[in-house]
Amino acid sequence: MIAAAGGWPVSRIVIDLAVHLAALIVGAALAFIPDQAPSALAYFAVARLAYVAAVAFGLRAQSRRLGREPREVAEERHRVFNRRILRLQNIDAIAFGALCVATRWTMSSEPWDWAGMVAGILLIGVGVGTKTWAVRCLGPDSYTWHDFFVPREAFKPCRKGPYRYFKDPMYTIGYLQAYGFALAFGSWYGLVASLFAQATILIVNVCVEKPHFRRLCSVEPLKIP
Repeated sequence: MIAAAGGWPVSRIVIDLAVHLAALIVGAALAFIPDQAPSALAYFAVARLAYVAAVAFGLRAQSRRLGREPREVAEERHRVFNRRILRLQNIDAIAFGALCVATRWTMSSEPWDWAGMVAGILLIGVGVGTKTWAVRCLGPDSYTWHDFFVPREAFKPCRKGPYRYFKDPMYTIGYLQAYGFALAFGSWYGLVASLFAQATILIVNVCVEKPHFRRLCSVEPLKIP
């Protein structure tokens, strides 16, 4: 099997590029061909549900395996999971952007005024900044759910950075950029989609992530073979 410089097989890189290119082409068509709001909304809904379903079912299954398989097996599972989720996450972002562009200025019959755009840009800055701050406090592996695959020697909830003020800054304040993007384009559809996107990831957090981390905090440190 031919591998690229980063260690990934060339076939995998080609497939990833093809999938992302197809998602971009569909997104661009929905964004710029007139009267495509319903189709853009459907595209976003399917992309979002595929992403959160893959996260929820993948993490729930892995939570039961944690600490029961060799480290190299767990790390390989994480690489496969991360690659799949990253692909779905990117398609989700493309679909959301296409929806906001396709339904731009639905808050007004005229192009959205400068105040709305500035407010949107500020929300984007706060959301991205908070999420970046949270990742820096937890470590980059937290963004890819690495703890579901390879346990730490001792798990302790984070109490620094934004976690001093919010329980779940990534999923609360860290989602303001979605609302900001929709607001910058003056899209009612985008604001509703932002609420839907945040609600779905919060459901995953409550039903899958929190039970997992409560279990980690209540048992002896897990040792992986």
